[in-house]
Amino acid sequence: MLDIIAWVLAGLSLIVILIIIIRKFPALAILNVENIPGEKEAKFKEKIIRQRLERDVSRVSSAVSKAKRRLGLLFSSVLKHRYQRLAKLRDDLRRQKKLSFSEKRERIENLFAAAKAAISEDNFEEAEKKLIEIISLDAKRLSAFLDLGESYRLRKSFREAKETLEHALKLAHQLRRDPEMLEGIVVSEIRFSLARVSYELGLMDEALEYTRQALDAEPNNPRYLDLILDLSIMRKDKNLAKSSWEKLSAANPDNKKLPEWLARIEALEE
Repeated sequence: MLDIIAWVLAGLSLIVILIIIIRKFPALAILNVENIPGEKEAKFKEKIIRQRLERDVSRVSSAVSKAKRRLGLLFSSVLKHRYQRLAKLRDDLRRQKKLSFSEKRERIENLFAAAKAAISEDNFEEAEKKLIEIISLDAKRLSAFLDLGESYRLRKSFREAKETLEHALKLAHQLRRDPEMLEGIVVSEIRFSLARVSYELGLMDEALEYTRQALDAEPNNPRYLDLILDLSIMRKDKNLAKSSWEKLSAANPDNKKLPEWLARIEALEE
């Protein structure tokens, strides 16, 4: 009797996993790795797919470990069949209708609007779906990678945010000779975003280096100075903290945190 109950629970657990992943596959199927030129870009997209699946499966994996052992082969077979069917459907649809330039541009604009609306409502999963579709349509749309990185940061998926922004930085270097493709995006802002997520991950050396690189381009940017001042105090680097405080006080004398920072700097040992 107990064995029957165990099998029933295992079956129900499997159904939960299948429902979660089957719901995700239509969104993931949008990502056509072949659309991105170059091996690095393809691997990056594959990583996005893998990470999204890992997030969804991990939510229930601890409760169904026994079910996975007993029904692993069946699960793998069903999942593989489902993915192949969706991938075939995706490819068939793309062959049936290829978007014209104007249709693609309009679709991307609508997706951006939907993604921004989703982010404003803290619906980061929906925003991720829309932004990934944009990347599928235009693999070099730098702003889509930045928005995707920001959505990961806001949902506190800092490692995914960092990987996405690192890719955005590489892409920005590739596009630097084509200002139109950069869409007015300043590379120092990408470095600053990387500094912030590195900070959240506890990677203080990387955070400091990215902030310094951002300051090389914009030495009087108050946000960059704010971050490097905070980092220098945390690292107990009194000289860097002093020079950063002086620059920040000149760039943004109305900053209400200046007295507090000065007190913390003076408390540091030489």
